[in-house]
Amino acid sequence: MAIRFDLHAAGALAPGIASLADLLASCRTGRLPADSTLELPSPAALPPNERRRASQVVRLTLACAQQALQASPYPAEALRMVFASDEGTGEVCQQMLEALATTRQVSPLLFHNSVHNAPSGYLSIAHQNRQSATSLSLGVESFASGLLCAACEAQATGEPVLLLAYDAPMTEPMRSLLPIVAPTATAWIITSNDAAAAARNVLASFELDLQPAAARASAERRAALPRWLPAAWTPNSSALGLVALATIADADHATLALGLGAQVLRLTRLPRHTPC
Repeated sequence: MAIRFDLHAAGALAPGIASLADLLASCRTGRLPADSTLELPSPAALPPNERRRASQVVRLTLACAQQALQASPYPAEALRMVFASDEGTGEVCQQMLEALATTRQVSPLLFHNSVHNAPSGYLSIAHQNRQSATSLSLGVESFASGLLCAACEAQATGEPVLLLAYDAPMTEPMRSLLPIVAPTATAWIITSNDAAAAARNVLASFELDLQPAAARASAERRAALPRWLPAAWTPNSSALGLVALATIADADHATLALGLGAQVLRLTRLPRHTPC
């Protein structure tokens, strides 16, 4: 059974991509800006104590979420949340392992940031959000699983959902096992296809459906990053979120096939005239 959903607001962050507008511009021109850097701001929405404790992955997720929240027709505190990441903690994992291998004394701050759902906690604090928050990690299939989870939750509850897909760089020697070399993130605020949601601003409408295992090999070929995104971002599951959001720039409908277990999750951006 296919699941349809509306996208009401979105954010995109990566080196050379500071917003959804930057992402769509790069998609249209076929290249990233020459100065492809990314400076993560201090998370102003957090209280001072939490702001000082925020790790790089927390700064990445909050900065990306803020883009979507600023354009959202829904209040931040009303959004259910789904977080999806290859690993979830970035440099904190390496710092924890180094501490355990040497002094065996892990600082409370480091331990505090070492849990996979730390970004969801910080976002809840920043926006006084007491809605449910789900954190997922399925390696390179994390974006696909997060998108499916968010769409199902939106349909089951009839409430808006914020999906955050993100990956933070790993340091050596962990990088040799999980070669994430650049931060990437996307934020999606979605709803199911009910009438009340359709009356709000809609950036694009999408359809999700699962395909049998026979389509898996084809999906792996089709899900490769486009040439205008660095090949080094291939290990980042959230980079596929950038590709998915870039389909907004297509005049006609576009389809992206994402491997998910033994099946394929097919994401189709519906033509603009098609009601969701």
